[in-house]
Amino acid sequence: MDPEVWRVLARELVTYPETVALATLLVDDGFRQCLIADARGHAPYQLADLPVLLSAVARCVGRPWYREQLASEVSGPLFAWAYQCVRPPRRTGHGEQGMWAVAPAHRLRPLVDELAARMSVGTGGQKAEGKRRRGLNRQSDESFTVGLAHAGQYVREHGNLAVQKDTMVGSFRFGEWLHNVQTRAWALSPDRVRALMALDPWWNVPWSVQWQRSYYRARDHAAVDGPPDAAAGFAGTAVLNGEWLYLQCTHYDALHPEQQRLLADIGITAEAARTARPRRASMRARFETGVAHARAYAAEHGHLAVSGKGAVHEGYPLGTWLVAQRSKAHRAARPTERSRVLAAVDPWWNPPWPLSWQRSFAQVRRLVQDGHALDAQRGFPDLETELALWLSHQCAVYGSLQPDQQCLLAGIGITAEEAGKVPMTAEEAKAASQAAARLGGSAGLASARSFAAARGHLALPFDYVHDGYPLGRWLVAQRSKERCHLRATGTAWPPGRRLTELDPWWNPPWHFPWQRHYQHARTLWQEGRLLLPGQHALPGDRDEDEDPLMVWLRRQCARHDVLHPEQQNLLADIGITAATARTVTASLTTPTPGENGLAQARSYAAEHGNLAVTDRTRHNGHPLGSWLLRQRQRAADGRIEPSRITALNALDPHWNPPWPLAWQRAYHRARATTDSGTLTRTERRWIKTQTQLWNSLHPAQQQLLAHLGTTEPAAVPTQARTTARRYPTGEGLPHARAYATLNGHLAVSIHTHQDGFPLGRWLVQQRRKAPGLLSAHTLQELTVLDPWWNPPWPFTWQRKYHQYRTTRAAGRPIPPELHHWVRKQTTLWEQLHPHQQGLLTAIGLHALLFHLERQDHLG
Repeated sequence: MDPEVWRVLARELVTYPETVALATLLVDDGFRQCLIADARGHAPYQLADLPVLLSAVARCVGRPWYREQLASEVSGPLFAWAYQCVRPPRRTGHGEQGMWAVAPAHRLRPLVDELAARMSVGTGGQKAEGKRRRGLNRQSDESFTVGLAHAGQYVREHGNLAVQKDTMVGSFRFGEWLHNVQTRAWALSPDRVRALMALDPWWNVPWSVQWQRSYYRARDHAAVDGPPDAAAGFAGTAVLNGEWLYLQCTHYDALHPEQQRLLADIGITAEAARTARPRRASMRARFETGVAHARAYAAEHGHLAVSGKGAVHEGYPLGTWLVAQRSKAHRAARPTERSRVLAAVDPWWNPPWPLSWQRSFAQVRRLVQDGHALDAQRGFPDLETELALWLSHQCAVYGSLQPDQQCLLAGIGITAEEAGKVPMTAEEAKAASQAAARLGGSAGLASARSFAAARGHLALPFDYVHDGYPLGRWLVAQRSKERCHLRATGTAWPPGRRLTELDPWWNPPWHFPWQRHYQHARTLWQEGRLLLPGQHALPGDRDEDEDPLMVWLRRQCARHDVLHPEQQNLLADIGITAATARTVTASLTTPTPGENGLAQARSYAAEHGNLAVTDRTRHNGHPLGSWLLRQRQRAADGRIEPSRITALNALDPHWNPPWPLAWQRAYHRARATTDSGTLTRTERRWIKTQTQLWNSLHPAQQQLLAHLGTTEPAAVPTQARTTARRYPTGEGLPHARAYATLNGHLAVSIHTHQDGFPLGRWLVQQRRKAPGLLSAHTLQELTVLDPWWNPPWPFTWQRKYHQYRTTRAAGRPIPPELHHWVRKQTTLWEQLHPHQQGLLTAIGLHALLFHLERQDHLG
């Protein structure tokens, strides 16, 4: 027999017993559980990551050298089986069958085909090539060749294959192609795997691509500035790199073995990770961190129209951070420095229209920048279905879009003329007519016209329904849109002009409840039924105390001088002028039981010289504090008789000051100690603080301080004032050292005392000091004693953490309240600060345990 034929036949005879032995090993449930435990929840990068499998296979087939030969395998049927055993596909519907299905690229040529290939001889004495294997075709080969060529081009430009799914190389969707290849990498043929590994050994990592991209940034920094110093808090690194490196150190034991090897290449070994210290980031540094992530995200996607918890960039909650920045920008009266920084990254990071619109526009704009042409006349055939439908809808409602939206669309070639070329279906035509009606004849505007024609105003409550239409809800939405447009552009909202024609004060600059009360009063005035406070038919009738409108009118009369000028004009239209308001306020002289309170106030003022008392102060058994509080409230509402105000002013001119009453009490304490010559350190510090805040004080406060000898400080440049100050070592430092030595932290409550010293209150004072007002020595000492003595998260969290850590370390049972706290961290793990996650990981509460506990709870 031909030796070549015998070799083919003998292959089956030799390998069959080994196949049975190997299959017996792989189907053993005990062995598979050991293999899963050996993987520690990580998908293998190569078979060397599963030493249990290598040893068992080498022992099974009786070839010890198999261990070294198989260690570097990253493809093949054994690697595919191990990969799916450790990381089974979710909901495949085939149970364990997927583990045993050998990919076509890994199958041996059938025996019949091998014999046919070896026995057939072509022209010239050469053996003919066998038929192509099942599952392999020339179209797949050509597609892979094209993708591999683009991969080589990308590697030459960027040096790696850590790409996002939406990455484009020219007009080729390279990111999508590579993602598809990576999804089935375990089923690739060895030659294709070798071709990709020749370009980038880490082309298909079993961890996130974002991690790999962050690692490359850290590696580039280490190549230029040397290995990062973990023990020094990664000094010299950028905020983004430093935060990421510290996060890897806190999760070092949970990382993949290959990730640990990569970190070791840049100097982050297991020993260095244990000595790592976090970066102390100020609010400015935290903002810079968010901006750095925002710039990186905008560079990749071309926009910042992200929101919510789902938008995470390289482990950073960018969506949540941007939501917070937009909220701050909305509360600000004018653009802030931070909003201008974000506007430089993306001018439309906070648009007055929905973010979903901005995201869709950004996708279309990127396609246009990549060379895609927008054919409006044919309905955008070259775009994805969703984007084509979105663009067609924008063209259909082009006239109802805001001017800035029309300008953005014009920037990608969608002008009003082009929008008119888009063919519309019946549904799109209906949507266009409805959108066009929003400016002139919508149901909401028609309902508003009907109501304004009947009532003369649009001051409606939220839940008001007019002729079956929720007009109140619709008007609230229109007010919100106008405010958003005004904040974003500084100009009036065009659709709001039609509502202004119906009611000039449909969206007033003051609180809207004021407008509803005014319209109610105006209606009564037009009907001749409006009675001002004190004008009731029955003298002494107190029904006005229960009538909300009477209470509101009384307050407007008392506060007439501080109202908005337009509010004063509106009140004048119903007969409440400045003179009328003064007359009404002066006429409210109905006596109230309080002579005993006034007598007690005279007695207290004669004894102490002031009426700056707390709410709980009692004098001769009388609740003087609560009585004075009621007088101040009645004075604010204009319900106190002038004679009582005169009497109280005679006792203490500042019994009802326009500044906080706590300031007045502190002033009287300082005056008393100054007169007695026993000025304490607390009073000296308070007087010094008032000197620093002199320009922000009320003129009357400045006059009171002048009686203490305090005058306006000389003008000193801010920089000189902050750098020239030197603070002595805090008197609480020795007590802080003693407490930290005993307990290992400084997470104390405000009531904590150490050797009779109020350590808790002293630490609260240090945390409240601005960075420039806290001496460098005190800051350094406290940071050495406890790096988290002043954490960026709520301090109650830090105390709970140390209570739990101490209880566990002592071996005591966990109290129910602490167990509930740990459960809460389970549900909020993704929302925690990275350093909070690091602290929890340090005591064994890592993300995987929380994830498993949460799944068990949900199950």
